[in-house]
Amino acid sequence: MRVLVVDDEYDIRYLVQAALEHCEVLTAADGPSALALLRHAKVDAVLLDVMMPGMDGFSVLRRIRADAQLRDLPVIMLTAKTGEHDHVQAFGDGADAYLTKPFGVDELDDTIALVATRTPSERTKVRAEELNRAQLLAQIEYTFGV
Repeated sequence: MRVLVVDDEYDIRYLVQAALEHCEVLTAADGPSALALLRHAKVDAVLLDVMMPGMDGFSVLRRIRADAQLRDLPVIMLTAKTGEHDHVQAFGDGADAYLTKPFGVDELDDTIALVATRTPSERTKVRAEELNRAQLLAQIEYTFGV
């Protein structure tokens, strides 16, 4: 399996690459580099940070979903942002999964395997379910201040 890791922090790219020793891992330090790489290299999944300078991960995700050649590519958000409104935005923009840093290696492996084995229509259905769940939790977070 070939995975693209997009994160502006070298240490995170290195750690994820080391954790995914059974995968071929490509890396990009920013959104424009990731999009350029995706045009030339076939990958099976993208791990995408949200907070990056210039073009954030949500913008990269929207561009992937808008591109006819890339729209079915599994994308997993891998970020330090833990708020439910961030989950809502991610799933609303088309993320297939959302992992928060710090993450466990087993959790990362399991998420990649799960997302990569789903068909595009299955990922669309799960995305809608996750978006509904995240919207409900965001409303609870807003209402009760938790």
